Amino acid sequence: MSNDKGQPDEPKGEPDQEQAFGELRHYVPAEILNVSFPAAVRGYDRRAVDAHIKRVNRLIAEIKAGASPRAAVRHALEQTEQQVSGLLERARETADEITATARREAETEADGIRAKAAELLVNANAEADATKTEAEKLLADSKAEAETGLAKARAEAEDILVRSRLEAENTVKGAQGEADERLQQLRAELASLRGQTEARMREFQADTAAVWEERRQLLEQMRGMASRLVDLANAATDREPDEPDLLEALEPKTQAETEPQAANSGEAESTVPTVEAGEPTNGEGRTPKKIAGSGQSKQGIKTRRRPS
Repeated sequence: MSNDKGQPDEPKGEPDQEQAFGELRHYVPAEILNVSFPAAVRGYDRRAVDAHIKRVNRLIAEIKAGASPRAAVRHALEQTEQQVSGLLERARETADEITATARREAETEADGIRAKAAELLVNANAEADATKTEAEKLLADSKAEAETGLAKARAEAEDILVRSRLEAENTVKGAQGEADERLQQLRAELASLRGQTEARMREFQADTAAVWEERRQLLEQMRGMASRLVDLANAATDREPDEPDLLEALEPKTQAETEPQAANSGEAESTVPTVEAGEPTNGEGRTPKKIAGSGQSKQGIKTRRRPS
């Protein structure tokens, strides 16, 4: 066997036990005698020790079955059992010590963890209280700021509304004043245009009356001229000799001469300008028209024939 440092343990006992154990070496394999257990927390691994004990018990049973010196084998077995019992006792003690140490360490660590947890809990509660206080303060500040901003926004909105209403009223008043002024201007322009139109109409009427008066005078003059021409023609006829054949021969010629005169008198009469009310005029407000029945004389030239 080996200790914690990996060195084989020396069996403790009397010289005869050592001699018997030396004799037993010839029958026990080296892997049974020179065995080492893995260390586990200040002691041997219990599972490794149990496995070795099982192997030793199995080997002892085999030796008992096939050994010739039964006394030596029995003595060796007793020594082995004692050694194994010592190993088991030491293993139990080591396990108990390890368990106690582990329990103490676990309790110490648990106490530290509990203390640390309590400290963390206290710190967490303190931080939570501080956070809650800060949150409540922030909430109160936010509410106060919101109320202040809301009141300010309402005041600004009311101010803007009042100014907008005043501007709208001023705009409406200005637009209404401009509209009234423009309406008055239009009325004045309309009255001026109406006066100008009426003045032009009066001028047109005066021009028309003057034209009609001039036409009437021209017609009277033409009628007088035609009457004088007729009188002259009658007088000329009265001065001719009493010769029927000669007069008959000259009658067609007289008619031929009188027709151009009548036509000329008709053309002269037809060129008299006339103007009717409501018609466009020339630059002087007059429009020449032909007299109805142009080309015809108002009075035909009468010819007298002496009786034969």
